[in-house]
Amino acid sequence: MEFPIFQVPYLGNGMTIALDAVLHVVVSHGLAIGAVSMVVVSEYLGHRRASRDWECFAKDFLRVIIFLTTSVGAMTGVGIWLITSALAPRGIGSLLRVFFWPWFIEWGVFTAEVVIVLIYYYTWERWTGERKKHHLRLGIGYVAAALCSALLITGILGFMLTSDGWPWDKSLWSAFFNPSYIPQLVLRLGIAYSLGALFSVGYLVFTSRERNFCKEALAFFGKFALFSLTVVLLSAIWYFNVVPSTFKTHSLYAVMTSRFSQQPGLFWGINIGGAVFLLFFWLVALRRSVISVRLLVVPAITVSILFVSQFERVREFIRGPYLMPGYMYANQVLLEETPLFAKEGMLPSSYWYNATAKRVDSVSQGAYLFAQNCSACHTIGGINNIVDRVQGRTADGIYVIIGHTQEMVPFMPPFSGTDQERRAMADFLFRLADGTIKLGAPSRFAPATGGPGHE
Repeated sequence: MEFPIFQVPYLGNGMTIALDAVLHVVVSHGLAIGAVSMVVVSEYLGHRRASRDWECFAKDFLRVIIFLTTSVGAMTGVGIWLITSALAPRGIGSLLRVFFWPWFIEWGVFTAEVVIVLIYYYTWERWTGERKKHHLRLGIGYVAAALCSALLITGILGFMLTSDGWPWDKSLWSAFFNPSYIPQLVLRLGIAYSLGALFSVGYLVFTSRERNFCKEALAFFGKFALFSLTVVLLSAIWYFNVVPSTFKTHSLYAVMTSRFSQQPGLFWGINIGGAVFLLFFWLVALRRSVISVRLLVVPAITVSILFVSQFERVREFIRGPYLMPGYMYANQVLLEETPLFAKEGMLPSSYWYNATAKRVDSVSQGAYLFAQNCSACHTIGGINNIVDRVQGRTADGIYVIIGHTQEMVPFMPPFSGTDQERRAMADFLFRLADGTIKLGAPSRFAPATGGPGHE
């Protein structure tokens, strides 16, 4: 089945998916796994030490977590499916065929998580005394379900970077237990518990709590966070050691883009500075300075979210030019389709182009070819603007570049189409750059309105 091509104006398809996905990761890792684990530990400490402070903190914090995970977390999770189904239907469809059962089980696990956490919250005041141990087991059961969800999803995310032998044997097991599966799983759990401790401290210092309890809790969460950060550092080194070297070379460009990619010192300076700041923050927490922690916790949360965003950006970017290495390019063209398109053309076999194009001319052809080949990463007039890339070049120059994209920029897929289609796309981009075609807000595949050939 062939799907229509949609382009998000100005923001771009890739950035639209990324913003939703990063927000979902922060909530699903930091709150659904990390923070709820802190709640269960806090309840345990309250029960064991007969401390009403730990007990109240845990219950109050859980209320906030449930609100955020069942609203922001759930909606961004659904949003990932909605957005990818519209913007990358062939990619998500192919992944579903490979990972049908892991995803099916994960959906069941997610439903169980929601049910368990609600029961856990609403039985808090009822299961006291002798039944408190059963309530704690319920909390542990939720954490186990959340970890199970992470176990399942990480296999899929790892496959998208290190597909290993799957393109040849097409086995679920080789796809799921790919080389980066275990190191990425450990890394994600370290991130989850680091964020969980950080969010717990944020809630602690901005709510009314007894001062001695605040100091005790800060020391506890500080020790937990330093251990988690150590796990993050070691597992990150382990993870990037198993990433193929051809992908690792793209890492700096992924973060610094073309403008700053030649300044690795800036990259390492910012990252080391951020890591040192987080270390300083947790050392302050260990010193039980409530006022200092209150001043620093928001910047610490911001830095941590930026680190998460950077990791997700690098993981997604460096696998270019592939969406599924060895099988599908980032623009959702299968590797095995490229020779066919070069011989017979992309336009004749495109149902949506032939069904919706009002006129068969070089502009509509170029617009569709751009949408199919380039819109996964580039926009017209927005982020990563293609016009900026071709501005000042001749039509012949653009034509030559299009034919050698994968040689000039290793994370870009090759052009899919005949020589005539390549010429049509070069013409289209040249006319965009010189203003012959006026920019407009696109829907489907036509990224321009007005100008010759448009009604």
